[in-house]
Amino acid sequence: MKNLSIQQVRSFWEENPLCAGINPHPLGSKEYFAYYDCLREANESVEFSRRVHEYDNFPGKKVLDVGCGNGYVLSRYAREKARTFGVDLTWVGIALSRQRFALEGLSGEFINANAEDLPFATESFDCVCSMGVLHHTPNTVSAVDEIYRVLKPGGRLILMLYHRNSALYRIKYPLVSLLSGKSIQQLVNEADGVGNPKGEVYSEKEMRNLLYKFHKLEIFPGCLKGFMLLPRIGQLIPDGLLRRFEQRWGWFLYAKGTKS
Repeated sequence: MKNLSIQQVRSFWEENPLCAGINPHPLGSKEYFAYYDCLREANESVEFSRRVHEYDNFPGKKVLDVGCGNGYVLSRYAREKARTFGVDLTWVGIALSRQRFALEGLSGEFINANAEDLPFATESFDCVCSMGVLHHTPNTVSAVDEIYRVLKPGGRLILMLYHRNSALYRIKYPLVSLLSGKSIQQLVNEADGVGNPKGEVYSEKEMRNLLYKFHKLEIFPGCLKGFMLLPRIGQLIPDGLLRRFEQRWGWFLYAKGTKS
């Protein structure tokens, strides 16, 4: 996005940790993490998360989470004995991740850093993941290049960005835009809170172009929930009914690949 600075992005997320505005518990408390985990697992089931992240493939290996948030994903790797590292643009994210690991008795290293300039040597990691993060940074291409750089040859990429050809972007947001007068771009930004300076969506083709350096790419949509489409009555739509459509219309677009 033109003229967007990393300081603008940092400022928003320092003040608005993911889902903190709807979490009734004190930031960093055991109850806070439990509540967040329930919210996340309503979108991505434990079984689905395990399939996407391949947690049990990396015991003893080095895993980096770019934009570690409050440490949810990285803690699952740590439970499987991976050597875990997390970077986050915000200090609140680093503090929350450290607190989660302390509460669980897990070992991990957390560094406040920019995804576009990772503080690691070339070819350092066996796996790098980044979930719903890189579409917020000013230069997503630079962040992807950095992930490629720090991955070892044969290393695994696991990524999620927002989906251009989703039901939200193609159906809901145009309707809301007409009714509210907000641009579709503003609505994409506000998916993560009013005031968020940047959000981007990607088609499968656009994601393949973004990740052209990686081999054996698997790209697939997921996550289509009734409350996303219709905030009040949408909760009445059975997940089983929507599941058959999420591989076409899901809001999340996942990618997995390998550095050769």
